[in-house]
Amino acid sequence: MQGSERLAQLDQQFVDIYEATRAQEVERQKNVALIVIQDDQLMLYRYGRAMERFFGLMPPLYEKMKTLGHISLGVYCLLYDHTDRPLEESRLTQVTDYRNAINAATADLDTTEEARTGVLPAPSPVLSILIPFLDTVIANGRASGEELADFAQTVGPDIPPLLTAAARVQLDACDALIREIRLTRLTDEEWDNLRVLVLGPYMARQGQLFLQYFSRLLNTPAQGDRRVVYFDGKDIGEALDRLGTTMLDAKASHAIFGERDRLHRDVLADATTDYLSRLTNA
Repeated sequence: MQGSERLAQLDQQFVDIYEATRAQEVERQKNVALIVIQDDQLMLYRYGRAMERFFGLMPPLYEKMKTLGHISLGVYCLLYDHTDRPLEESRLTQVTDYRNAINAATADLDTTEEARTGVLPAPSPVLSILIPFLDTVIANGRASGEELADFAQTVGPDIPPLLTAAARVQLDACDALIREIRLTRLTDEEWDNLRVLVLGPYMARQGQLFLQYFSRLLNTPAQGDRRVVYFDGKDIGEALDRLGTTMLDAKASHAIFGERDRLHRDVLADATTDYLSRLTNA
């Protein structure tokens, strides 16, 4: 066996040791108290009990407000790179199909009741802006860059009230569920040692709703390893690996470097920063 092969084998042994220890760390946390949030569901792990699932983190009103907020972005994405020239047949078909889907859901997206009950300050005008615009695009078989820009600027101010309503209803649903779990499921010791793992899309990690909620509730940073961990993806297994990594790295980092967050950066990060400052100033 050559030296490079011996080194590769030794490093693979390290990987195997690390992954096994990480898995133990995850199981240890599950036996204390762990909440995993994914889409509409909350999963609760506790010592000596089967994992429990709770649903309702995406109430119908949340879905409605979110969909209304999304469709304008959908129109923009369909057209933004296809302006100032006739639409290709396939693109025009996509636009037409999207228009038909919106038309089929018009009654479901009506916000008269939300305005009456104070969820929204007034009925949302998004559909009344969006549908005529799409009809014009379909009739003309094209849209100019100026027309698309005008549409985006016109509909833009009407989206924030929808997002505000969506955030409020989801936060209310989450808070009600957590209060029930805190009252009926968790002891004080379990609550004090609870960790939360949130799964979601990549771009949402900055200011993500559940990160903000649990960070405030548990009085812990929204990033790092303290009590709230975010995973940008949908794979539960990979998400639990992320949780184990943050916990194990924090302990190892504190033991080896005397700094809890050191291994949350690339192991070469500090040396790279120091050397680059000398390299570029040379």
